[in-house]
Amino acid sequence: MDFKQDVIIIGAGQAGLAASYFLHQKGIQHCVLEQHTIGSSWSTQRWNSFKMNTPNWMTWLPGLKLQEKIRDQFMTKDSFTDYLKLYVNTFQLPIKEHCKVMSIHDEGSRFIITAERGGYCSEWSAKAVIIASGMMNRSRFPELSENVPQDILQLHASEYKNPGQLPDGNILVVGGGQSGCQIAEELAVSGRNVYLASSKVPRAPRRYRGKDIMEWMEMIGSHDITASQLKEKPELGATQPQSSGVGILGHTVSYQSLHHLGVTILGSLKDIGNGGLFQLGVSVLGNMEDTGNRSLYFADNAKEHIRFADEASTSIKKAIDAYLKHQSGAISMPPVEHDKADIPDKHFHAASGIHKLAFDSDHISTIIWATGFGSDFTYLPDSWLDTSGIPRYTEGKIKDGVYCLGFPWVRKKKSGLVYGAGEDAEMIVKNILDGLK
Repeated sequence: MDFKQDVIIIGAGQAGLAASYFLHQKGIQHCVLEQHTIGSSWSTQRWNSFKMNTPNWMTWLPGLKLQEKIRDQFMTKDSFTDYLKLYVNTFQLPIKEHCKVMSIHDEGSRFIITAERGGYCSEWSAKAVIIASGMMNRSRFPELSENVPQDILQLHASEYKNPGQLPDGNILVVGGGQSGCQIAEELAVSGRNVYLASSKVPRAPRRYRGKDIMEWMEMIGSHDITASQLKEKPELGATQPQSSGVGILGHTVSYQSLHHLGVTILGSLKDIGNGGLFQLGVSVLGNMEDTGNRSLYFADNAKEHIRFADEASTSIKKAIDAYLKHQSGAISMPPVEHDKADIPDKHFHAASGIHKLAFDSDHISTIIWATGFGSDFTYLPDSWLDTSGIPRYTEGKIKDGVYCLGFPWVRKKKSGLVYGAGEDAEMIVKNILDGLK
């Protein structure tokens, strides 16, 4: 094994593999160090029925497209993991699995990477480093989870696999983003009684005027909003809208569609235990003699969340219509499909109005925390990180010879998507080659 390389890539997900592809095409000596296996986060941190939220044409990597006839369909987590492995085998990319990076030191002309593999430590040397280990490699639980009684099952969304793994009883899903809504939907369809603590998250119809919403967003330039534009207008950085790839062409997910399936839509989870009496007010909660930590308290903002999601969908559709009109007939105006899940809930029928649940009387046996992920960059020098422990970068560059890839807003809004990995990787590899000359 040659421990002296021109470039070391940390992480064998889609971003790291895209960078490896471009380095391989240029004949640059490099190696990808992966602490688990190729694409492991997709296979281990998703539930069994998970499908990509972006259509296949947005999940192909440079140099390896699949059949055009399935471009508008959606890969399962396993098919995408298989695709990443096929990508590695097709181009014979140099991957070292089960090789965990422990530290990186800057020694001037080269970087020294200490890694552990099979119980043994080794030192790698490189002229440049690409950090592609992702921003979602640590499950994030809110502090409130510490107040949950021990007899209640708690799972992070990354640990949920299927309805059969959960005990009898009702289920609370916390978080109204893509994962929370999709898990709540699956549980409701399976016949479980589900409560969803909602969030202020945008949504969009899965398809509009004959195309997938992601294709329209690409056409109108939404994915190409730059990091510099984001600084000027922070509202451009809204999270990816609620949607689902389940079904041949996916489908729309909304709070109202979940309500029609029997999901009880609540406001944000604010407290567990007596603290709720002080946060939300006795007039809302009633019984002052409620003791212990057997109750959950929710804010009165479910209607606000429904309104925000509906307005986001309307805004996206208006932007598409404006784009079509601006084409002056170059693109025909296809008709709008009927989509019951996309009809705005003007009277907020989906909002339950419930502000308190009791673990016992409401038979809550499980909480699934769809509260996102954190990151672990403790292997990087402190000088490369900001105060929150995240790498500081501009256009993907942390410092001379050190780059990051696959992170949100490396260059554009699409940088955090599989779709953006190839474009960013090509640019970063070009910068590295310029530095190696």
